[in-house]
Amino acid sequence: MMSSIARLRCLSSLLLSVLFGMTAAQAVVPAKIVYVRPVPQNDDAFLQQGTKGVEQAATMYQLQASTLESQPNQASRQQQLDNAVKQGAKIVVMIGYEFKELAASAARAAPQTRFVIMQHCVDNSPPNLTCVTFRESEPSYLAGMEAALTTSSNKVGMIGPIDSPLKRKNGEAFAAGAKAVNSAITVHAPLWVGGTQPFDDPSRAEAQAKTMLGDGVDVIFAAASGSNRGIFKALSTQPKAKAIGSDINQCSLAPGRILDNVQTHADTAISVAVGLLMGGSTATHMDFGMKEGAVSLTGLGLDAAYSECDILRQRPAIEKLRVAKNAIIRGTLKVD
Repeated sequence: MMSSIARLRCLSSLLLSVLFGMTAAQAVVPAKIVYVRPVPQNDDAFLQQGTKGVEQAATMYQLQASTLESQPNQASRQQQLDNAVKQGAKIVVMIGYEFKELAASAARAAPQTRFVIMQHCVDNSPPNLTCVTFRESEPSYLAGMEAALTTSSNKVGMIGPIDSPLKRKNGEAFAAGAKAVNSAITVHAPLWVGGTQPFDDPSRAEAQAKTMLGDGVDVIFAAASGSNRGIFKALSTQPKAKAIGSDINQCSLAPGRILDNVQTHADTAISVAVGLLMGGSTATHMDFGMKEGAVSLTGLGLDAAYSECDILRQRPAIEKLRVAKNAIIRGTLKVD
């Protein structure tokens, strides 16, 4: 029979093995990164980039990724932010202006969690809130060049969602790009969709586009996100009119009528930002552009041949745009 001392030694060994086993198991449990959507799952490809981005970051940095969907109201969004914290998220990612009023309070309530909000910055931001912005002015400048290189009427313009400093800056870059190609070109004053759903109101955007087309504009920079569908619909009233889409590749929405797109790669930006944060960065603001691969023109991408964008028919224009893009990346062409 086993002596009492032997039994104690055996029990001690068993307990130690269990404890060490638990410690080892706990050590390999990956930290969590949670993406909180402002609305339920839909066909908004830009918001879908959020899920793709956190999944890419999880693969690259050994994290556990998940997505929480909010109902389209502030109470639900706040609840999902709270749920992300309760689930033990190390990093919480948000996309959408809908979170601008919630981000700071959520971060202050959970100082152990790093919050990341895309495209929007918050005044007096707490130290655990990082805003990620995009140098959209860089591809917007190229879009202006593109419009000037392809217009027949010598009149171009931009329609945006809201009159904000960022969107005005993009409009100014668009105008500067157009003027760089042709100093005599007429750049229509920007029109804004406005209303209660400026990023997803095709009807209001269609009315704005018809106004712009009626003023003789034949190339419109459609920079109004989901509202762009209305702009593309308005093109049918003018046989020669074209548009430049935004956020994602929208060329398939109106084949032959969309020249190109100013794309924002939120998934790439999330991966880069998470990498910096995991590496110890405490930055409360990160700004990404063409150099980081966070913004681009579809027509200059590696998969441009499959994009269905009309600019592919105009090789001389593409070559001029590529030269300008490389100059922006090198820093020899400054776009403010």
